[in-house]
Amino acid sequence: MKVKLVLLFVLSAFFAFGQSSFRTASVKMTIKGSSNLHDWESDVTEVRASGTFVLNDAGLQSIDALDVTIPVKSIKSSKGSIMDGKTYKALNADKYPNITFKLSKATVTNKGDKNDVNASGSLSIAGKSRTISLYVRGSESNGRLTFSGSEKLKMTDYGIEPPTALLGTMTVGDEVEIVFTLTLKPS
Repeated sequence: MKVKLVLLFVLSAFFAFGQSSFRTASVKMTIKGSSNLHDWESDVTEVRASGTFVLNDAGLQSIDALDVTIPVKSIKSSKGSIMDGKTYKALNADKYPNITFKLSKATVTNKGDKNDVNASGSLSIAGKSRTISLYVRGSESNGRLTFSGSEKLKMTDYGIEPPTALLGTMTVGDEVEIVFTLTLKPS
């Protein structure tokens, strides 16, 4: 009986400081780009993320799983519906309604109350998947995890033809930058 109680105590301690599931609490994500006329940006208004993280008294130790889904039609430009329509057409939103990222590996380095995270995973845009590596800064506060970073991508790497407008006189640059702050809360 004593052995069972000790085992139960050890297992409950593992779960208290072991793996925990998290999901999106809040997000700020912007896609920035350029054209031959002016720079542009669009905000992402919806991001669904869920993952499994290992935490202990020292903070975040590892990221075991992370899946992120961005509905393409949640990308909104301050330039209005014409820009949004060109974005959805370029991303083939009707056929591929979501942009997804699935983590394959992450290395967490603790730096006091902050963490450096080097991650890699599969990013799928407009039906094409590529493995990307990215660096993000992480922190923990009040039981929530926050990750911030940015990543530059080329549209043509995903088979996306950079949009044009004004009968082709305005052309969008191939490279875009995604800047984000994602906060996750326990599930």
